[in-house]
Amino acid sequence: MTLLRATDLGARHGLLNAVRGVSFDVAEGEILALIGANGAGKTTLLRTLAGAHPLSTGTIVYADEDLAGVAAHDRVRRGIALVPEGRKLFPEMTVEENLLVAGHRARPGRWNLDTILEAFPALRPLRGRLASRLSGGQQQATAIARALMTNPRLLLIDEVSLGLSPKAVEEVYANLAALHDDDATVVLVEQDLNRALSTAGRVICLLEGRIVLDAPTAGLTRDEVVTAYFGFNAARQP
Repeated sequence: MTLLRATDLGARHGLLNAVRGVSFDVAEGEILALIGANGAGKTTLLRTLAGAHPLSTGTIVYADEDLAGVAAHDRVRRGIALVPEGRKLFPEMTVEENLLVAGHRARPGRWNLDTILEAFPALRPLRGRLASRLSGGQQQATAIARALMTNPRLLLIDEVSLGLSPKAVEEVYANLAALHDDDATVVLVEQDLNRALSTAGRVICLLEGRIVLDAPTAGLTRDEVVTAYFGFNAARQP
C-alpha cells in the first residue's frame, strides 16, 4: 500500500530552486534512504514533506489525502513526524520532558514513555539529564524517540549520522533496527553510503534538486550509487 505519493514537487529558497520536479512513492512499512551531496535538496525535500518548508509546485498525498494547506502541526496529528537536522531538542529540558512534550501531540498507538524506554534502553538512565548535557549520539536517540512519541505512521529523519562518532552511529542504528522490526515507515537522509545501502530497502539519490537514481538497494552496486551521486550518467528509475 502506498502511504505517501509526491508528484512533481518543487521547493525554493528565494531564487534558488532547491527541489525540482521530484516524484516518488513511499510504501507503508518501507525504509527509504535519501542520499546526495551537500546542497542536493535532501533537507529541503524532507522539510517540505513535513510541512516545515513551503511547497512551490506539485502535490503531496499522504494516506490518500492531499496535504495542500495542511500545517506542520496538523501533519504531526495525522501521523507525519520529522527528526530535524541538528536534533533541535529543548536544551534546558530533561530527556523525559522532551519526550513528554511530544506525547501531548500523540496519536493513539503503541508508543508512550514506557515503550519508548524499552525500545531505547540507553535513554532510561538519562531520563533526568538535561538535553544540553547529552552527547551527540544520545541527542540523536532522544530526537528519534521524541518523534516516535507522536505515534507516527511516517517517520522522516534528517542526517542520521552527521557529526556523530562511530560508536554513537552504531548506537543510533541499533535503535533504528528496532523500528525496522516494528514495520515502521521511514524516510531517512544519510551521508554514509554504506549505512544507507545496508539499512534501507530502496535509495533515492538527489542531484541539484532532481532525482537521478531511484532503485532497490538489493543488487545495487556502490559504483552505480557513486556514479549517480556525482552526476556521471543518467538515472536508473524503477
